[in-house]
Amino acid sequence: GQTDLRDVAQLANPTLKVGSESRPQSVALAIGHVARESPSGAMPSILATGPQAINQAVKAIAIARRQALEESNDITAVCNFEKGLREGSNVSIALSKCAPLGEPAEGTDELSAKQGTDCFKLAGAIAGRIREGGARQLLLFAKGPVPVLIAVKAIGAAQEYVAEQSLRLKFAVSLVDKENTDLRGKDADGNRPTSTYAQFTIMAVPA
Repeated sequence: GQTDLRDVAQLANPTLKVGSESRPQSVALAIGHVARESPSGAMPSILATGPQAINQAVKAIAIARRQALEESNDITAVCNFEKGLREGSNVSIALSKCAPLGEPAEGTDELSAKQGTDCFKLAGAIAGRIREGGARQLLLFAKGPVPVLIAVKAIGAAQEYVAEQSLRLKFAVSLVDKENTDLRGKDADGNRPTSTYAQFTIMAVPA
């Protein structure tokens, strides 16, 4: 309830737990509430375990970000896996406030996480593009609980890979409608069906 959130907001490191049954809209409101009530303006960290809860957390962060943008703020995130990436799906996502990031530039590299994607290969691709291409930004798309977990894990692993270059990875997340190449068939205008994806805009910043 509201009183609990007020107590959470008073903490030096406020944390919100998201479960598989959590409603993204409610969590987004809680994120905004804690950010407003916090004496130091601290954004909460989001704790989630397992694909379903992490998917709900990512949706909630995207909704909170949309609300922040209406007030000319933006939200970036850094993910930390509590028990090591290989076996764990227990993630803490630390949120920070920043100025509006704007839309990704035209021609920004795009990657996607699917059900069968190897998160360490994907992490290698993310790190490789940032290291070799000097790309300071790339997009990663995922749809559904397991692909979203793979995406978040890949970002977590890529953070370790780029740390040697004294770089840190953070991301902003939004929900976007895009053509779903996995769905068959086209509409009357010859367009493929669209689905809502989580779009992670991954940014490299000096550590």
